[in-house]
Amino acid sequence: MRIPVAVFGMLVMFVVAVGVLFLGVLGFTPVSACTGMCFAPFLMATVGTIVIGLSATFATWFRALREPRAYWPWIGAGLMAGLYLVALSVAEQVL
Repeated sequence: MRIPVAVFGMLVMFVVAVGVLFLGVLGFTPVSACTGMCFAPFLMATVGTIVIGLSATFATWFRALREPRAYWPWIGAGLMAGLYLVALSVAEQVL
């Protein structure tokens, strides 16, 4: 039962990651010349999402002797959504 839950969780995490990456690139790319903190929301949305996705995938499938750890994709999807909300609040202050 854990394999279907893990696979479905990976699909949900992939959909959330694509959405966060799309909205992050679309909304947080600086359009004027800037340095420093104006890149923070963009980097949070892009690099953070990729790191969380790879970490959750690794934690789900690596060294899972008989069955995968089915809760990690769901944690990863929640962290990605939370990271996007944090990036939005940072963008309100910086941009």
